[in-house]
Amino acid sequence: MGLREFLNDGLNGAALEMGRRSASARLAATALAGGLLAFHFGPMACLAWLAVIGVLEGLLRILHRYVTAHPEQLIVPLRLGIPAAYSMAWATMAGLSWAHGPPSMKFAAILFLFGLMLDALKYSAISRSVLLAMAPPPFIALTVAPLLAGGFKAWDLAVVAITLAALLAYFLDTSRRVRANAVALEQAQAQATEANRAKSAFVAMMSHELRTPMNGVLGLAHALGTTRLDARQADYLEMIIQSGDGLMTILNDILDLSKVEAGKLELEAEPFEIRRLASQIHLVWSQTAQQKGLVLTLDVAPGTPTWLLGDPMRVRQILLNLVSNALKFTEVGRIEIRIAPGEAGGVDITVVDTGVGLSVEQQVTLFSPFSQGDRSTARRFGGTGLGLAISRHLAQLMGGQITVTSAPGQGSAFRVHLALTPAQAPAALEPAGPALTVEGVRVLVVDDNRVNQMVARAILESAGIVVETANDGRQALARLRVENFDVVLMDVHMPEMDGVEAVRRIRAGEGGRPDIPILALTADAMAGEAERLLAQGFDDAHPKPIQPAGLLAAVARMSRSSTEPDGPAGPVHFAPI
Repeated sequence: MGLREFLNDGLNGAALEMGRRSASARLAATALAGGLLAFHFGPMACLAWLAVIGVLEGLLRILHRYVTAHPEQLIVPLRLGIPAAYSMAWATMAGLSWAHGPPSMKFAAILFLFGLMLDALKYSAISRSVLLAMAPPPFIALTVAPLLAGGFKAWDLAVVAITLAALLAYFLDTSRRVRANAVALEQAQAQATEANRAKSAFVAMMSHELRTPMNGVLGLAHALGTTRLDARQADYLEMIIQSGDGLMTILNDILDLSKVEAGKLELEAEPFEIRRLASQIHLVWSQTAQQKGLVLTLDVAPGTPTWLLGDPMRVRQILLNLVSNALKFTEVGRIEIRIAPGEAGGVDITVVDTGVGLSVEQQVTLFSPFSQGDRSTARRFGGTGLGLAISRHLAQLMGGQITVTSAPGQGSAFRVHLALTPAQAPAALEPAGPALTVEGVRVLVVDDNRVNQMVARAILESAGIVVETANDGRQALARLRVENFDVVLMDVHMPEMDGVEAVRRIRAGEGGRPDIPILALTADAMAGEAERLLAQGFDDAHPKPIQPAGLLAAVARMSRSSTEPDGPAGPVHFAPI
């Protein structure tokens, strides 16, 4: 470490912040010392002491503000001089009190000096320069004070010297250990940060790698559903789609948890009808409840606001998780969904069941990620244990919380409070214009994966769209130079030339038509990916696995905007990723 780094070690923030936090303790000690000085040496000694400390405290506050505003500037005389002057003031006061005061003041002086050493010692973890600025004065005072007091024989002075040497050795060893522990903690934090970054990168990579084959499975399954099938084949196909949707639910839960841990999960704010949302959930799960012989009821209190301002998709996710759990762990009886206004505003959502219930130990870990009641629970009922953890985080983002009341064999009651404000009903939508048609629209699908090409072709051609394909960005540019297309569906990750580079060249005029609408098809689902693609020149984006209705709507909208002389008829829709 160079001289500059040593002098600036910890002084640009951490040490000054520590000093600011301990100001109340210093002022209390200053007042105590002032009272003792006034009692033993008179008011003038007290006033002089308070004046010195007052000046130093003022300088310390000024230094803290200046360094906060100018952290890059190194002002050694101030940054080290003020802590050294503070230590010298206390050490001088204690040394003189020991040399000239009564026995009680000598005892107080010793305590002041040891307290000063402890105060210096705490800085060893963050600033060795401050430690070395503050530590010498109390040791010098402990050495000089016995000499000023007099009455020591040679043997007594030898004992004092040996004691001081031992104290100094202990002090240095302690500061070294504190510093070593601080360095180890910093390294552990750096490793944890790197591990978290690696985990996020792994989740993003696995999301892409899993969504790509799932695009093929679900996309072709939906396409197969449009063909003629007998009853048994249709049942098998429905099971394939349900299994794929179940896998996508697990994948989305893991992605949501990663976004929450990274602080990148953002909520929308729009008016929505809580009664309508709850009714939809009730309708979705009614058939499942009937198949298990359970009664599923919905009760919305009369005073509940009709419209609330919040994120309806995330509110629906919370309620879906709670009802799904209740159905999973209830074999006999009933499940009740209750919605009522909160006592202090907002809304309360309660899901009560007559299921297996939870012990106190199970309730402690219930909202932890990947946690379930016990191993037998996972074996018997399945699931990842992510739903409640994500629901708790979502509730907290909405200014609320989730609580549970339960006992083994007596069912459970999950209560969610959401601090959502009442909202006005949105203005009535304008009458819809003529239905969008895609018949005869020419679309170029650019993807290096043959299965993905087949999925897009099957979905688009079923609506009468003319589809051509390219295996990478380079082939796409070649076709765009000689052929006319209305819309381009572009995969993002491809060999030879990826989608981002291809879009950059198209916008630069290499494809013959720089303004052609380009829709990104991406398997990346991490936060910020959508915004990144828009910034790279894409007009819209659609996630994989492809949702047929959403893809056809996006193509219809973009193809119409590309043929209208005045440009897009409305704002570009950005499909959620």
